[in-house]
Amino acid sequence: MHIVTWTYDVMEGKNRADLLAVLKATAHRDAHAPGLVRRYSAIDPRLTRVTEFYVWSSKAAADAYFDMAWDSETSRAWESARMTREDFEVVNVVQPYHAATEA
Repeated sequence: MHIVTWTYDVMEGKNRADLLAVLKATAHRDAHAPGLVRRYSAIDPRLTRVTEFYVWSSKAAADAYFDMAWDSETSRAWESARMTREDFEVVNVVQPYHAATEA
């Protein structure tokens, strides 16, 4: 697996509702992305940054998805806020143990 994070430096004057509206509006395009396992979105407490965590089946799937059309649509949605991509190789997954699930 492979993780890509995108961090957006939010424009001044945005409130939580503004940020949630952008996240909701952009979620549809990711719903059927080939190779996408999951996407998480996080807002920092000061409402100055949004980070999206994309979990992919492979780096190749991520690279294929984040093309010029994605970049253009995302730039428009975030009003050309600075965007930073970081890539991570998944080397370990821990599944929490839940005693309640035992029979």
